Amino acid sequence: MRLIGITLAVYVTMEYVLPVVFPFCLGAIFAVVLYPLRRRLERKLHMRKEIAGFFSLLFVVALLGIVAAALVYGVMCGTNYVKESGLPQQMLMRGNEVWNVCCDSLHTWTGHWVMRPEDYRELVKELQQPQWYIETEQLVREWKEHGGQVLRILAYALVTIVSSMLFLSEWEAWKERWNMLAKELFHDGFTATLRSVSVTYVKAQSMIIFVIVLICVVGLLLGGEPYFLPLGIAIGVCDALPFLGTGICFLPWALWRLLKGRYLSGVWLILLYVLTSFVRQTLEPKLIGTKLGVPPLAVLFSIYIGIKVYSRAGFILGPISAFLIWQLYSRKAAREDGYENNKTTGKRDDMS
Repeated sequence: MRLIGITLAVYVTMEYVLPVVFPFCLGAIFAVVLYPLRRRLERKLHMRKEIAGFFSLLFVVALLGIVAAALVYGVMCGTNYVKESGLPQQMLMRGNEVWNVCCDSLHTWTGHWVMRPEDYRELVKELQQPQWYIETEQLVREWKEHGGQVLRILAYALVTIVSSMLFLSEWEAWKERWNMLAKELFHDGFTATLRSVSVTYVKAQSMIIFVIVLICVVGLLLGGEPYFLPLGIAIGVCDALPFLGTGICFLPWALWRLLKGRYLSGVWLILLYVLTSFVRQTLEPKLIGTKLGVPPLAVLFSIYIGIKVYSRAGFILGPISAFLIWQLYSRKAAREDGYENNKTTGKRDDMS
C-alpha cells in the first residue's frame, strides 16, 4: 500500500503538476547553469547579486538571440543561393524520376496503375500555383487554432525568464530550502545522488550516440555510399532524439532502393536500422544500470512503462519517475523501520 501510494503521487505529479510548473522548473535549471557566471560577475565587478543575476541572464538571452539571428540569416542566404543555382528545377526533375520509378514498381507489383506518371505534372502545377488571396474566415479560423498556442508559448517564455532571474538573484536561499525539503522527503545525500545520476545519464547517452554514429559511418562505408561520413553523423544524431531515431532515415532510404531494384542495398540499410536499434536498446539499460548499481532489466522496464504511461515524454519521465519512487519509498521505509525498532526497544526496556 505504501509503494502504491507513492507511485500514484509521483504519477499525478508528473502527469498533471509538472506541465503547470514546467516554466518554473526551466527557470530553476537556468539559474543552476548561470549561477557560476553570476558569482564571477559579483566578485570581479563588485556587483550586487540581483544586478549580477540580471546581467548574466541578459548575456545568455543576447547570445541565444545572436545564434537565432545567425540561423535565420543562414537560411535566407541558403534560400537565395538555392534559387540562383537552379536547384529547384533539378529537384523537380529528380522528383519526376522518382515518381516514374514508383509508378512502374507499383504497377509491376500490383498489376494495375496505383498512380500514373502524368499525375506528377498536375501535382507540380498545384504546388507552384501562387496563393495570393486569403479568405478572412480562413485567417480567423487559423488564428483561433494556432493563436492560443503562440500566446501560450510566449507566456511560457516570459515566465521562464522572470522565474530564472528571481531564482538566480536568491539562489543561496532557494538552495537551502531545497536541501531542507530533500532531507525531509528523501534520504540523506539525495542531492548528491541526483547529481551522480544526472552525470551518469549524460555520459551514457554520449557513449551510445558515439557508438551509433560509428556503426552508421562504418555501415555506410561498407555499403559503398559516397557521403558516408556526414550521412553517418547526421543519422547518429537523429538516433539521439527519441521522436526520430535512425528509422526515419534508414527505412525511407531502404524503400527507395527497393523500388529502384537495388535489393542488396535496400536490405543492407534495413539491417543497419535493426542493428542500431538493437545496440541502443541493449546499451542504454546496461550502461545506466551498471553504473548506478541498478539491474539493466529494471532500467529497460522503467523506460517501457514510461512510454506506455506518459506517451513520448515517457522516454525521459519514466526513469525519472522510477528514481523518485525508489527514493521516496526508501526514505519512508527507513523511517517506519526506525520507528518500529525504537518502539520494540522501548518495550524491551520496560519489560526489563
